[in-house]
Amino acid sequence: MAGDWQSVSHLDLPYKNLVISGFLGVGKSTVGRRIARVLELDLLDVDEEIELQELMSIAKIRELYGDSRLKALEHEQCRTAALMRRAVIVVPGAALLDERNASILSQSGLIVVLTCELGEALRRMHQGSEQHYRDKTIRRRMLSRLRREYAVVEDPGLLQLDTTHLSTEEEAQILVDSWLTGEPLNEHFRYGPPPRITPPKKPPIGLSARMTPQPPETA
Repeated sequence: MAGDWQSVSHLDLPYKNLVISGFLGVGKSTVGRRIARVLELDLLDVDEEIELQELMSIAKIRELYGDSRLKALEHEQCRTAALMRRAVIVVPGAALLDERNASILSQSGLIVVLTCELGEALRRMHQGSEQHYRDKTIRRRMLSRLRREYAVVEDPGLLQLDTTHLSTEEEAQILVDSWLTGEPLNEHFRYGPPPRITPPKKPPIGLSARMTPQPPETA
């Protein structure tokens, strides 16, 4: 680590934004608010701004007006965010899949996609909104959105930070360090999806073993 992130001065930060993205439940808003509050920086959370502007939830906007309206609202907020400097921008994973948004945000800041194991994301969602999570309709909408936004993990061109085993403070330290240097400085970073785990092949047993052709013996 480069040092205590909480002691970083506003003037020490580069003249660009820190753009935090990821799928639902990964904790991007939590760490984004933490960094912005401690360092006294401007914060733009795309989802929150849309909900305040439209006076309804993201799920309700999608239900009433469809994805095209939501994408237009997301692009409008991303354009506003691209004009900011030395700010923390929180962007939903689905919005970052739009090449227009990814392009303008990358020109004005460092983009980091937070990821974690799906089981950990579900635990964080339950912990963060237990009352809502118990509602079957809300839970179904949340899981549907999680599946939709998880596609951002498959993009090989996006810098990703695996937060599965990190606390919010550890995430903040890593993000601020990388913001200061413009480079990923930790083994938790990667580009693209994690390598797929292929289970080892099990040797055949029983009848299958007797029916499996054996290689010819060599002299």
